[in-house]
Amino acid sequence: MVKTFHVRESTISQMQYIRMDELTKLISKVGFLSTTILGMLFVCLTVCFVKRDFGSYRNLLIVFSFLGFLFSASEYMIHPMIHSYNSGFVFFTEPHLSLVSNEIMKIGLVFFCGIYGSTICFISVQFLYRYWALFDAPKLIWFEGWMMSAWLIYSFGIGATWSIGIHYFLENDNFTLNYFENGVYDHYGWKLSAIPSFTFVIYTERGAIRWRNLACTIEMTMIIGLQYSIICFCGRKMSVGMKEKISMLSETSKRLHTQFFKALILQIVVPTILLFFPMIIIIYLPVFNLKFSFPTGILFSAFAIYPSIDIAIILYIVSDYRIAIKLLLKSIKSVLLSSSYFPHELSLPTCTPQTPLPRGTARI
Repeated sequence: MVKTFHVRESTISQMQYIRMDELTKLISKVGFLSTTILGMLFVCLTVCFVKRDFGSYRNLLIVFSFLGFLFSASEYMIHPMIHSYNSGFVFFTEPHLSLVSNEIMKIGLVFFCGIYGSTICFISVQFLYRYWALFDAPKLIWFEGWMMSAWLIYSFGIGATWSIGIHYFLENDNFTLNYFENGVYDHYGWKLSAIPSFTFVIYTERGAIRWRNLACTIEMTMIIGLQYSIICFCGRKMSVGMKEKISMLSETSKRLHTQFFKALILQIVVPTILLFFPMIIIIYLPVFNLKFSFPTGILFSAFAIYPSIDIAIILYIVSDYRIAIKLLLKSIKSVLLSSSYFPHELSLPTCTPQTPLPRGTARI
């Protein structure tokens, strides 16, 4: 009787988790499609329709839109999942999604983490550019020509550091596999050792700290803390000194800087809610060793929709892009009208043997 009740309870639990997983997949799909569409639109507008020269910031915007596409695409294709349990979490993906080996899929999980690290890093790079543009313009030379590649190396280097930390510090061992084995099987119906996964448990059975896993938390904290500190520092400085600085600019430049500043304010709030806060919850919950079991991977849904929201912010706030959208729609309308116009009657000259042709005209 007890065994039957346990099986029934496990089945109900699996159904609840399946529904929740289907919801995250739907959000992920919406995020991927919206990011793809808005990203293509944004690059098209930036390259072909926006007439104002944004300088090197134009290149930053294009690179960031491409990075956002990679981030959203990797989340959609790999479908990373996290289940938090007491003093740890398991980071995994569905086995039946994989047409390749578990090791390849584990590399996919690591790649997703690396893109996340590169994304939050590149957000801070954009803030640094806007700060220098207002308060120390000569330093913008560091964003010109080949020196732009240094920022790409920096961002992808941060992403690589994050990936290496996940791969090295969260590799499965016997203790973590046993710790999560029953929970993963009861909730998802999978055997943990047979699926692509990484595991994190911060305390041993006796309460001692597992320093290898804790090192991963420390590494993530340092990366997030550094990038978020740059964002907050530059955002704070710009908010305080914006009025004084833009008062010395022309009306056109003043309007543009004000618009980008509004965009950057939202670009502080949105990633805080959708990127930084969910990750902080995931990595710090195990420290408190709460007695609970929950699929915190649903927070990854916020990751999926972030890139499209970030692009939408710029398209909506910066007037140059609103004007460019009108120009694009006007161009599309003119093309459609010209292609759909067919005259009802065509009066063409008919050449027959009885009708002499003008001199120099060849007969067909």
